[in-house]
Amino acid sequence: MNELASEANLTSIEAIKAKISNVSQKPLDEHSAEFEEIHNQMVQALSEIDGI
Repeated sequence: MNELASEANLTSIEAIKAKISNVSQKPLDEHSAEFEEIHNQMVQALSEIDGI
């Protein structure tokens, strides 16, 4: 993986972590959809890592 791809992936992961931290700020009935979106973003970020 080149350095740019690696930095983009780290930026993506940091954004995902921020979303996880902010879930509690959202109404309870939105949590499920938010976690589903976070899960999809995590799957995409992990699929971009070499060897996975």
